[in-house]
Amino acid sequence: MNATIETELKFDDENGCLKEGPLGRVWKFVHEKDYSYRTKLLEGRECDFNWLKISKDGTLTVKGSYQKGYTWDGCTPKFNFLHITWGNFDGQLIQHIDEITGTKSYKPYTYYASMIHDVLYQYKRCAPVTRKEADLIFYELMKKSGFMWTRLFYAGVRLFGCIFRGWHYKK
Repeated sequence: MNATIETELKFDDENGCLKEGPLGRVWKFVHEKDYSYRTKLLEGRECDFNWLKISKDGTLTVKGSYQKGYTWDGCTPKFNFLHITWGNFDGQLIQHIDEITGTKSYKPYTYYASMIHDVLYQYKRCAPVTRKEADLIFYELMKKSGFMWTRLFYAGVRLFGCIFRGWHYKK
């Protein structure tokens, strides 16, 4: 069945993938470097878009180096009211060490998990990933960060992620 779907969907054509977001959308973070995460869930699949690349070995890359960086809202939903951003919290700042350069930075617990989850949901019409796999990758990264609310946030994306319909890839 996968072969049938893969011939119908072009996993390297960005046209028709992305929808315009609503006006007034909150973008909390900007990541200006490429970030990669390898997962067994995506082994054997590949695609290459402006913001997302999946390699056959299961490496998922958010292309932060494209244009002015990848922007997202952290853990959805968020909105601005009275000059305050309201919505899901992203956790306290923790120290992250870049595996390649060794440089230190401080980002919320949910930073990388929410970034990858958002880019996968953004490309749900074109990337060879199911909603369940996107949510499981979110869980993997949240657990890796040590965030104490990992199970609660995972339950939230499983429960409310169905609102974001339009997933084309079926495993």
